[in-house]
Amino acid sequence: MMMFGAALLVSLIGSGQVASTAARPPACGMTVASDAAMAESCLGDDSLRAADALPKAAAQRPRLLETAADHYRRAASLASKADVRVQALEALTKVYDAQHLDQPSEVEKVLRELIAQQPDDLRPVFRLAKLLEDRELTEAAEEVLLSARRQQPDGVEPYRMLAQYYARRATALSRQAQQQTAAPAAGNPGERDENGVYRVGGPIPPPSRLDVAKYPPEAVAAGIQGAVLAEIVVNESGDVSDAKIVRSIPMLDDAALQAVRNWHFAPTMVDGQSVPVRMVVTVNFSTR
Repeated sequence: MMMFGAALLVSLIGSGQVASTAARPPACGMTVASDAAMAESCLGDDSLRAADALPKAAAQRPRLLETAADHYRRAASLASKADVRVQALEALTKVYDAQHLDQPSEVEKVLRELIAQQPDDLRPVFRLAKLLEDRELTEAAEEVLLSARRQQPDGVEPYRMLAQYYARRATALSRQAQQQTAAPAAGNPGERDENGVYRVGGPIPPPSRLDVAKYPPEAVAAGIQGAVLAEIVVNESGDVSDAKIVRSIPMLDDAALQAVRNWHFAPTMVDGQSVPVRMVVTVNFSTR
């Protein structure tokens, strides 16, 4: 396999399909005699680098990536040192990620190997949980995070990751429910509804308002952020007389409603008279 990988690279380079070998680490040749695992990792790096130098649609790219995966897998098997094995496994996750071979099931296998290699390091555990969540394996993702919490019951990070996971799930479920029960918008932009409230748009510009919502401390601690959308009615005096959430982030919804209900706008004028208006506003929460 090592000879095949080297021969493949030489063939591609000689045909002009791969960029210059100037970036090739000089240690590869010397490492073969001293450490087989490091030599395999080095050849894997070469194959990965060569694949990345090609357009994504190039026919040779998957073959180079598979060659890189073979080298990294051999490196992990041959490694006598834990750090070398971990380095090879980390490289494997990159080869299998969405930007390369896009094989999430293989990424999952390698992450589980990393977890076994580093039982006290929760970073691969959190990566595995997010991978499962992205694949819509939500119960499995939750169980992985709960296992991290059981492993480190006094650690902050497992609780933070669980809070963010539950916030994402609650947000997704809330949006699904809102879509199923969404009522048609009251009135067209620039027109008045049956209650005499104009909808912002067309000839009715939105009144100006700049404000910063109070960020709930529990959301800050959990690292939960995002934008909540609220539909509000601004009365003739410029005060918010009604507000409801139209795009939810459950842990932030109450803070968003509390903020917008205290906002004050310049009255909207139509034909010289102040009128109530309805519009959607964005309440941003960011830890930055």
